[in-house]
Amino acid sequence: MDIWEEQLVDEMKQGCPQAFARCYRLFSAKLYTVIFHICRQPDSAQELLQDTFLDIIENLHCYTVKQSFLAWAKRIAFNNTLNFIKKNNRMVLMEELPQEIESIECSFVKEMHDSRLIESLFAKVGEVERLVLWLFVVEQYNHEEIAILVGKSPSYSKSIVSRTLKKIRLSKEVKDRAYK
Repeated sequence: MDIWEEQLVDEMKQGCPQAFARCYRLFSAKLYTVIFHICRQPDSAQELLQDTFLDIIENLHCYTVKQSFLAWAKRIAFNNTLNFIKKNNRMVLMEELPQEIESIECSFVKEMHDSRLIESLFAKVGEVERLVLWLFVVEQYNHEEIAILVGKSPSYSKSIVSRTLKKIRLSKEVKDRAYK
């Protein structure tokens, strides 16, 4: 953790209002982006962002220097977003997942530089799929970490990523781009 993050956390633990404001200014945009990319609803994302900062303040005493403050805050944001999805009965029901998972290749994601294309592709998948794929591809979480976050097994995460990438690969936008 950076020294400035340590100082910020120490100031917040002491109850300094300016530290809380500085924390919000520094991290709100990053957290909002993550939340919005998962839930895809601006109003809900804004509400979840506020809930995330309330949870950060309430649970600040639980934070340890073992990980970066931003990673800890993102975990709270992911949990809040996942709980929102579950609470609103918006989970995608999945049939029993197969034990054997095909090899996952994410290299095509790195080659896509057009953010509109990526946004369009993310919009075509369900919220749970978007959450798991975002955690895996963008946030670089491994399947064990994702499994802990979503309360499922690592094979669940692997299956969701595999199926979602397959769905994306078969989309018209990817096919059109691949043959240009």
